[in-house]
Amino acid sequence: MKKLLWTGTVLLGALAPAQAAEPQSARPAGADGAAAGALAETSAVAPAGGEGAAAPRGRVLEAAPPAPEKTPRPAAAEWDAAEPVELARDGSGAACKARMRREWLRIDCAAPSLAVVRTLGASAGEAWFRLDHRPNEELASGVSVVFPVRLGDRRVIEILSGSFEYRGEMGMTTRFVISEQWLDGDAGPVVSVL
Repeated sequence: MKKLLWTGTVLLGALAPAQAAEPQSARPAGADGAAAGALAETSAVAPAGGEGAAAPRGRVLEAAPPAPEKTPRPAAAEWDAAEPVELARDGSGAACKARMRREWLRIDCAAPSLAVVRTLGASAGEAWFRLDHRPNEELASGVSVVFPVRLGDRRVIEILSGSFEYRGEMGMTTRFVISEQWLDGDAGPVVSVL
């Protein structure tokens, strides 16, 4: 029993420095949004090539929510001028990036063997998905998810990776889960990729 307890302590101790090094997104301290000023600060991340100065992240949705008007879904060409946004929590590493055009949010994720996108639950039914396939590949290497972010919304979207198992059977594993909610009384929407 003592040996098992000691092993657990060693493992937790070994994980602590890695967890401390992870960036933490600023969140409001309470329902009154006392820490909302901290949300407006721009976080910095290292650029993709690892060279040069840190690049600023996009707008924080909780601190600067979209306008309340309802607009049609942006055309494909409109996403070229979309504003980058910072997610409340991003457990994808650098695999997913979010952009916003008016109240519409687009999350692009890149990962091998993406196979299925499905809505697990939503208060609003509008959401569009597109899996990006490379030539001569059965499974996708990227996915785009587009949905409006409006007051009163709640939704959970799951992205699954596929793998070919024993005897040609297809296995599925959850790769990403996108969560969006903007409840009455909240300062802004909370969007996460886990």
